[in-house]
Amino acid sequence: MNQVNWNLQEEFYFPKSFGLPCNAPKVEVKPQVEFQQLNGVCSLHGVYHIAANVDFQPGEHEHHGTSEWTSIEDLDLNGETGYFEYAVPLFVELPPTYVHGNVKPEIQLSDVKSSVTKDKTLKVEWNVTCSYEKPQPPESSSVESSSSSSSSAEEMIFIEESPVVEEESTLPFFLRDLKDSYSVYEVK
Repeated sequence: MNQVNWNLQEEFYFPKSFGLPCNAPKVEVKPQVEFQQLNGVCSLHGVYHIAANVDFQPGEHEHHGTSEWTSIEDLDLNGETGYFEYAVPLFVELPPTYVHGNVKPEIQLSDVKSSVTKDKTLKVEWNVTCSYEKPQPPESSSVESSSSSSSSAEEMIFIEESPVVEEESTLPFFLRDLKDSYSVYEVK
């Protein structure tokens, strides 16, 4: 199996009305992936599903938002803890040499961490491992087949050569037109 690793992160901004995020006691990131083979290109596509509980404290922070932040406008609040879900797109294109075998490629996540940044956003980070079968090395069939055919030719044993004496109607159709004789060889 071949493995490729990379790290991902997503930063979440919350409106001032919720307060300031101070902690994320529970964060889960799960891949939801499908294997697709289209026009000779093999890929994995789906989402990284993020589900998080975030603790808030009263207060406000001036946000100077960037395009890197994802705004979460809707939270299920229970006291000062909010719950939200978010889906990050997932697309992995496998190398052009990949040939789909018996084992489908897999995405596995590890080291899911969350932290509150100095800008009072929630940062979620995780590591991704994509495992897939290595392509089979090309066989040098022309070299092997020529050497194996020459050795096979040497191992042929001549068994019998006899004239055709059977009636034409009992012979198989592919032997009926033979005039002289045919030989039977046993290949070891």
